[in-house]
Amino acid sequence: MPPLTIRAQFPLGVFQGHEDDGSPARLPDTARLYSALVNAAGNGTEAELRKGHLRLSSESVAALSWLETHPPTQLMVPEYEPARGQQGVISYRDEGTVEKPPSGSVRIRKSSKPIGTGTALAGAFGWCWDDAPSNVQETIGRLCADVSCLGESDSPVVLTLESFEPSHELVPNPSQLSPVGIPMRTPRPGRLDTLEKAWLAEHPARRPSAATDRPRQTEQSAGFPIPVEHLQVLRYRSHTPAEPSEPWPLAHLMSVSRDIDRHEAVAWCVAVHRMLAARMGDAAPASITGDYLRGVSRPANRIAIQYLPTSLLCRQPMGPGDYPHGAIALMMPKDLGSVDQEVLNRALQGSERRVWLRRSADPDHADPERDELRLGEPHLISLGEFWPEIPSGWQRRWVCLGGLIPETRRQPDHPELGRWGFEQAALLSVGHVFREQLDLPAKRDYWVVVEAVLEQGVRVMSSQRIPDSKLDRYVHKAPKSLGVIQPYTASLHLGRLDSRALLAIGQSRHLGGGLLVPVDSPEEL
Repeated sequence: MPPLTIRAQFPLGVFQGHEDDGSPARLPDTARLYSALVNAAGNGTEAELRKGHLRLSSESVAALSWLETHPPTQLMVPEYEPARGQQGVISYRDEGTVEKPPSGSVRIRKSSKPIGTGTALAGAFGWCWDDAPSNVQETIGRLCADVSCLGESDSPVVLTLESFEPSHELVPNPSQLSPVGIPMRTPRPGRLDTLEKAWLAEHPARRPSAATDRPRQTEQSAGFPIPVEHLQVLRYRSHTPAEPSEPWPLAHLMSVSRDIDRHEAVAWCVAVHRMLAARMGDAAPASITGDYLRGVSRPANRIAIQYLPTSLLCRQPMGPGDYPHGAIALMMPKDLGSVDQEVLNRALQGSERRVWLRRSADPDHADPERDELRLGEPHLISLGEFWPEIPSGWQRRWVCLGGLIPETRRQPDHPELGRWGFEQAALLSVGHVFREQLDLPAKRDYWVVVEAVLEQGVRVMSSQRIPDSKLDRYVHKAPKSLGVIQPYTASLHLGRLDSRALLAIGQSRHLGGGLLVPVDSPEEL
């Protein structure tokens, strides 16, 4: 049997719909499509006249019943962006009914509706069934021609059976703890009967008498809520994963004159940052300072400075003997401009590369041997294959060397993904590092970023708060919007974003924090 494809083209480029609780719907789901087809079957050209009412034909019932037992196997989801208008914008309209308030005067009842809550779509949306009987396809095609809107009446649509290239596939057994993919409400067997019963309740066979239909001082418009029985939520994930790309493909590696305590890594990386900024002077680019002009789009990552202990450098071409105390890595992002690279190269030239750690304002308490660090000659290395390959029969997870700092305060609860915690904070940090690879804009709903990362198979295996009041061990500066800063540690599985590249995540990833190291274990564990 050939595949059945339904293509929904929105002429206005916007889908408008609301959930049962009044919140805006992000995308048209299968339940809305099914309801639109049922409405077309009962009121369109395929309907049959019975006892003065238009009712569903047997062909329509058979086709709709087939859809109940066969959920779409694939979807075509275009690029989309929820409306970012002013929150709380409400429109009001007269209902044509009256109400009598306690004051005694009769007034026209007005209803309210939030506006500016649609979703802009870059193209058509589509549903695909791998195979369908020819009679079902013919009936569904005729019903699609009678569908005028999908969602609300101000969301017109054109439904056709044109073929398309799917972008998402059905997740067979989604995890309830870490759901993956786009959620789609989908009808189950019995949905058609539920909708027909709701229609009969709204259109009784016996017409009201003149006495019961006379005007009243207080009236309400008739209307019944759409039933929610016989629906299920299925998930669809993208089957075209993002192309692997290292956020930091290259780095300048410089040996250090003595060992650095892990708790002092952030402080020494900040000191190296000060040294570079001082050498660059007014020519210091925003990729090193982080100070971008207003209105300039910020890249996902800028130059990151990380301390790498000797144990992490055993596979580098120079050998661990050249790094007896470890090294400072100046990690360069993939989109670093040639001008910025030239400025960085000039700042690294010269024989004197010394940095000092600011410990005390009193020089009598300074320890020159402890407060001074000398950097060796810079060597350019590739970070794409920094870590060794995974042994056969083993699996890899990533743990944070030191600690992580969340990049935002706690977010409102999500109806499906639950409460915001360290797990969601870690997923958000992964999304920020791979923002351009995942095609995420600079500013977006944080839950959308978390969903996009989960769709790539990223999982947080464990997370734990670090009970330490010395926050300078984990972060140099943090925006006031974070509120109370809480360091934590996490263990992650990076899914389709996994590679052998050197990575750092979290709010302090550019200055010594959030460095990820691999931990391999047998798959049997």
